[in-house]
Amino acid sequence: MAVTREGYRIAVPGDGDGAPGLVGVFEGCALERPVAWLADLAPQVPGGLTAVLDSANGIMDAPLAAAGLPVLRADPPVLVDDGATAEALAALGRSRPGALTALSSDGWTMSGREEEIAAAEVASGPVERELASRGSLLAGGSGTAPVVALTFDDGPHPEFTPQVLDVLRRHDAPAAFFCIGLHALAHPGVVRRAAAEGHILGNHTWSHAYLPDLGPIGLGRQLGFTRDALARACGDDRAVRWLRPPYGGRSPELLCTVDRLGLTTVLWDVDARDWDRPGPEVIAERVLGRVRPGSVVLMHDGGGDRSQTVAALPAVITGLRSRGYRLVGLDELLAGAGPAGG
Repeated sequence: MAVTREGYRIAVPGDGDGAPGLVGVFEGCALERPVAWLADLAPQVPGGLTAVLDSANGIMDAPLAAAGLPVLRADPPVLVDDGATAEALAALGRSRPGALTALSSDGWTMSGREEEIAAAEVASGPVERELASRGSLLAGGSGTAPVVALTFDDGPHPEFTPQVLDVLRRHDAPAAFFCIGLHALAHPGVVRRAAAEGHILGNHTWSHAYLPDLGPIGLGRQLGFTRDALARACGDDRAVRWLRPPYGGRSPELLCTVDRLGLTTVLWDVDARDWDRPGPEVIAERVLGRVRPGSVVLMHDGGGDRSQTVAALPAVITGLRSRGYRLVGLDELLAGAGPAGG
């Protein structure tokens, strides 16, 4: 299963006895449609189906697993030239399943690569500090003024993003929304509303890709497709300055490339970990207990059931203000930030 500029493409190989395979093309739609197509097809295939994704597709594994489909991840070096077509991924699943990583239903997209990812983040430290010193990277928690930025990842979602926007409007609170391009393609009206209400739009890649795996071609697609989808949704040639790499995945080379592209990388220092759905009270406590001057708070408006995030948000906003913090946009936060880790 692969992602394209238009949406999703699924290739199902034939039975090996000359029977033709199937190809499903899903354009401009929410991810539920291709997932449902596969889930309906699986019982009709002898032995069932196994989905094969690459590490540039970080939005499909959880929905596919929830639909009961086994999921395999293809990583470099089995991939060629920034990923693979749906047909190539299907062929890998048939010919080299042992070279792929099985993802558990309760795991995460990059399971099995934790040490590699952590090492790349550590190696990125000097570059992060250099970029932060000249305003090209925002890590959070490095300022002195009592200001905080709220940020939301993985939307837009047709149900939960509007609910988040409703809360922000009631409390007159600004935020930044780091959008996945495929979701923006499917739900442009939600993007348009967020922008119209004065919130910042950020680039969270086309398909929640682990960016250090990509070369120039793949990186250009992930960032460019998303930029264009956000501009189309807003009806203008909107310049999206801000990038949040999925999973916070970074390397020195990636950070330097992003800087050359004129984008500001936005990380975070307060993680609500709302994705594990611990309850609204716990989400609010995690934020309020860890915030400090200049913090960037990470929450989610997409990528799953975010009802608990919506329920926690009023307590987060009122709690921050009662502690003397002012909620600001990323521009203002960046203006008052010192070097990363300072």
